Amino acid sequence: MIPDRPIWLAFIRISILFLRSITPLCVVHCILYLIGLAPVIKAHGAAIPFHLVTIPETLFYLLVYLPKRHAFQRPSAEGTGLSRKERRELFDRCWKSVPDIGHFLKTWFRGAPLYAIKKENFKEMLAWAFLNKSSRYEEYDEELDEYVAATEKLLEKPFEEGRGPCQPLRPSVDPINIQHRPLSYYVCGIGLLDTVLFFRMWRLGFQHYALNRWWQSFPYRPLSGLAKHRSPARDLSYWYRPHTSKSRLPVLFVHGIGVGLVSYTDFLSDLIDKDTGTADNQVGILAIEIMAISFRVTSPALHSQEMARQVHQILQLHGWDKRKFVLSGNSYGTIIATHLIRSPDIAPSIASMVLIDPVNLWIHMGDVAFNFTVKKPVSASEHELHFFACTDIGSAHTVTRRFVWTENVLWKDELKERKAGIIVSGRDIILDGPRLKDYLLNDEPEIERSGINAVQGAELVRAGAMELLWFRNLNHAEVFECKKERRLLTEMVWRYCCER
Repeated sequence: MIPDRPIWLAFIRISILFLRSITPLCVVHCILYLIGLAPVIKAHGAAIPFHLVTIPETLFYLLVYLPKRHAFQRPSAEGTGLSRKERRELFDRCWKSVPDIGHFLKTWFRGAPLYAIKKENFKEMLAWAFLNKSSRYEEYDEELDEYVAATEKLLEKPFEEGRGPCQPLRPSVDPINIQHRPLSYYVCGIGLLDTVLFFRMWRLGFQHYALNRWWQSFPYRPLSGLAKHRSPARDLSYWYRPHTSKSRLPVLFVHGIGVGLVSYTDFLSDLIDKDTGTADNQVGILAIEIMAISFRVTSPALHSQEMARQVHQILQLHGWDKRKFVLSGNSYGTIIATHLIRSPDIAPSIASMVLIDPVNLWIHMGDVAFNFTVKKPVSASEHELHFFACTDIGSAHTVTRRFVWTENVLWKDELKERKAGIIVSGRDIILDGPRLKDYLLNDEPEIERSGINAVQGAELVRAGAMELLWFRNLNHAEVFECKKERRLLTEMVWRYCCER
């Protein structure tokens, strides 16, 4: 994330304005060109052929972006396979995990005060959350009234009858805010960063396992044609560093929303630097690429079961389905980690996990949905997040239409099933870092705290099999950008690799 300073705020707003102005200007020039009124600008006596840029930009907007945006606005399928008993158990589990029911409701109702949330509004939220229904849920009134009564008991006051103007957040059915990016953004920006990724990963000793269908993601990746290997998974490409060590565990890493793995090359490089073994004793790394959250025009993100199935195909190819490994993920990658932890084919192989900026532990609280879908940006980092991530066509669709919170959430008691390292940042603009920290440590019988002198505001907290690395002064994903903090993260992952 960029720093929250006035100069950076001005820079990011000007940059966004520039990017958003390209397509409208191209459309205007295209119209003028077609009717013969386009201005002619000469350089060295020759007319500059602006139409070679403006026509492709206009066609990309009309033929690619608009149809894609229309298709992505379709609400998710409704209904759930849970029985009434299972839904009640889920409700109780969720409500017991909420530290402040008032704050919880206000967040899910877009910041509305509690007195404005009326009974029918709340039942609408409950129907979406536990029945996965956005309408025609009258037959479930008795069940919903039970949930309302239980909530009123916690609030110590009843909801006012009727329906008010405030609406709950329902990411899987609410309209998606998608903003267009020009063709040049993908070709010159994302394409260039992708080229940097290829050369950096090759230099680090990774092998690329490319998709068989190279056309399924734009911008295209010409360097993937040089890859000697093809991914066994239909929709997942990845980078692989062979595992040859007999005394340490390999690492499976899943990135978050952004420009893909290019943001994590320093972290992967630091992890490799920790490995001083010879070629026949090196720690393997398998880094999955998810194009739907990598600022590309591509097919929708996979559903949870299909994601786990395709990851399992990759693990089988390299024999990781028969060995233990360390699972690590950042931000949205921690949601993928939840899918893998719940997979009966993969879970037995997960020895430990390291979750960085773990949205999967906080997704039911409402902050993630609120900050990603409706919050108006104010600071520089919020403007960066809002334009480049929240309104990106693939990322916006993934966070909303793939928002099956019951599949994405990882409950606190599930952390106790294996050794877990959690990294939380105090200034996180997606998660509520301080509240998440308190939530994780609440009710823990024994807590051991130790400050870290080398990094201001850093603290390592141990509670049973869980380790929490707290960075008071960092924003979301900044641990990968700051050398000292990243070193602490790398040391944690490496320590887990050495614990068989």
